[in-house]
Amino acid sequence: MTMKLFPGRKRVLLVNPETPTSYWGFQGSVRFVGARAAHTPLSLLTLAALLPRDWGVKLVDLNIQRLKDRDIAWADVVLLTGMIVQKDSLDLICRRCAAHDVPTVVGGPFASSSPDAPELQYATSVVVGEAECPGLMAALIEDIVEGQLQRRYWATEPKPEMQESPVPRFDLLKRRAYCCLDIQVSRGCPHRCEFCNVRMLFGKRPRYKDPEQVVAELQAIYDTGYRGNIFVVDDNFIGHPQRALEVLEAMADWQRRHRNPFLFYTEADVRLASLDSVVRQMVRAGFYGVFIGFESPSAEALREAAKTHNLRHSPIEAVRKLRRRGLLVYGGFIVGFDADDATIFERTKDFVGECKIDFAMAGMLTALPGTPLEQRLRKEGRLLFATDGDQFGLSNILPKRMSRLELVRGYRKLLQYLYAPKNYFARASAGLKEWHQGARRRVAAREFLAVPRSILRQGIFSRYRLQYWKFLLRALFSGPRKLPRAFAQAISGHHFFRYTSQVVIPRLLREERRLGAG
Repeated sequence: MTMKLFPGRKRVLLVNPETPTSYWGFQGSVRFVGARAAHTPLSLLTLAALLPRDWGVKLVDLNIQRLKDRDIAWADVVLLTGMIVQKDSLDLICRRCAAHDVPTVVGGPFASSSPDAPELQYATSVVVGEAECPGLMAALIEDIVEGQLQRRYWATEPKPEMQESPVPRFDLLKRRAYCCLDIQVSRGCPHRCEFCNVRMLFGKRPRYKDPEQVVAELQAIYDTGYRGNIFVVDDNFIGHPQRALEVLEAMADWQRRHRNPFLFYTEADVRLASLDSVVRQMVRAGFYGVFIGFESPSAEALREAAKTHNLRHSPIEAVRKLRRRGLLVYGGFIVGFDADDATIFERTKDFVGECKIDFAMAGMLTALPGTPLEQRLRKEGRLLFATDGDQFGLSNILPKRMSRLELVRGYRKLLQYLYAPKNYFARASAGLKEWHQGARRRVAAREFLAVPRSILRQGIFSRYRLQYWKFLLRALFSGPRKLPRAFAQAISGHHFFRYTSQVVIPRLLREERRLGAG
């Protein structure tokens, strides 16, 4: 498909597709602070900064607003990104643009891992790889100007250094529509986890921005007037600990000079607990939390998944140590490894309880496109269908040591336990008590409004109001300064409770009935 562009016209519409409701989206919680989405479309903000500065650029994020026909008609070209879970929305947008005879260029994780996917058939062009790759954006921009877009653009190896990545166009954001803002410090991961696509997409060598770049991004956010939480979106912030430390030292100095306007959280691996200097600088820089992929209590499953670095650390001791140093810990868990039998659900429940992790994101093992897991299961004839990218949806794998019915039923019971309000608040309370609060910042005005909304919706009208008040009372006795974090955990819990009971459990029950009937 080739569409002509009018030479000289340079109006670019950036569109972020809709993300379905999920645990990660916090759709049931963002309204408490007057927001409409949890996270910003950082990749599109970065892409905007790679375009010529004299081009007209407009951003539409379908997670906070509608895409109108006049937006499409305004544009000479529409640039999109998306993850697998956004593929249906991507498809609809590309169809709409094709109907208006406006060309589309799609990049991002989904396009890079599945460039021939049927959901991309209406896209004019598909970009595989990172936009900062030398020559890629120059070729794309030239083809946009000439009106001769190619069907495929490939990023060449080696992967671009992060010094090629510009300061994102944070000025394009409707910033009050988001709970937090986002930055990226590094890409790539040295680990070989069989189920993960990070290594495939971004390589095994961790690539970091220079400290000056990161500080420039913080300054750019600060200049917009934003004050609040920032998610460092790195898949593994400590892929190269020394580089991470250099960035943290610069962040800490900038925070001190600006009176700590931001709090940060990120993702890392369990090795973080053994990196005392990194943890110390994280807290000094304003980090309050970290997400860690623990995956499983089963050593056999971790070996199977090539996640052997988890075996060198006691997860319970790691979590306890990080909390006492000032970092709250959130965790990722997976059930359905080949090593798992029907006992894994009870073992995971006990494991999460021992670690006292409130945000316990548990999903069934899923084979993502291009991963070693997908390749192995395809050869074994155990790949059932292409995944929709929803970590909390149905597994596309034929289990080895239990039936699909046992897997779905066990997973459903695990989620019901984890996100029963009583159990969630018990874990959150125990974690807060153990947490030594380090990083602090001033509470933003709109965050104050979240407190009466929480009290009204959770403390008065919810079915779990008794557990809610007990949790806040325990948090108060743990230390009055921890109350803002306690309210944040309670509000997040509201989303978890609703999403689990209203979306995930009914979906799993329908699948159980289908499997039982078969």
